[in-house]
Amino acid sequence: MGTNKKIVKDEVIKEIAKKLIVKSFKSWREKKEKKGITTEHFILNLIAPKERLISAVIQSLQTSLGTKFWENLVNELAKENSFTICNVKEFYKPETKKLNKIIDDWKSKREDFKKMTTLVGYKKELIREIKKNKREFDKVKKVKATKGDGLDVWLKKNNINYLFEIKSPHVNAGAGKDFSLKLMKMYHHHLFWNPNSKVFAKMAFPYNPFNVDYEAAQKGRIAPLLKKKDYLVGEEFWKFITGNDNCMKMLAEAITEANTESNLFDDIDYFIKKYE
Repeated sequence: MGTNKKIVKDEVIKEIAKKLIVKSFKSWREKKEKKGITTEHFILNLIAPKERLISAVIQSLQTSLGTKFWENLVNELAKENSFTICNVKEFYKPETKKLNKIIDDWKSKREDFKKMTTLVGYKKELIREIKKNKREFDKVKKVKATKGDGLDVWLKKNNINYLFEIKSPHVNAGAGKDFSLKLMKMYHHHLFWNPNSKVFAKMAFPYNPFNVDYEAAQKGRIAPLLKKKDYLVGEEFWKFITGNDNCMKMLAEAITEANTESNLFDDIDYFIKKYE
């Protein structure tokens, strides 16, 4: 991945983050006013009804923030750092299974965790096969990538494409295998249409919720993903997007200030009282 010479200023990071967090909270409240929040649970309603209610409201907000807030934040900050924001709806997959064997073979190679296999060889093999079958592949139809086959963020800078899938840092056991396959599909879908493209695909975890290094806390869960080669976490990710070492700190300050200035907690409290 390339390095950034330009740096997005602290105040710009904070301004954008504050705007988006307030917008996200208001959007969540408006949607839930119309659709409501499911707070019922047969067992917990009888044992801990108040705690169950609070949990349901917070979970609803977490889900809402997880889907759009981080994507919008990445795109707006990246734009300030001279990235081109590409339309993820134009990320198409090919209607062919011709290269599935390559994907399956490399999936098996990657799942031998001790070898710590990168995707460099996979990319080279893909490109070679795509170029070799160019005449046949030129006839393949483009298909809109489904949610599982698409991506969250597509950036471009200095003629290099950066494909990101943004995930919650709390991952399930064995999720790394799914993430690895996802990266392989991202490379496959992108390179199929342009095998000469310079491209990097990575998972992005926007923050580290643990008191130790992320890879130490989640190593068994995210294998076979390799640090920096397959994923970026917290400060490293935001530094790549903005070029600013203080970005994570600025985001934390922005969210704290937004809560003070716009009383964000009131939106949470509103639904807790509404469903009591």
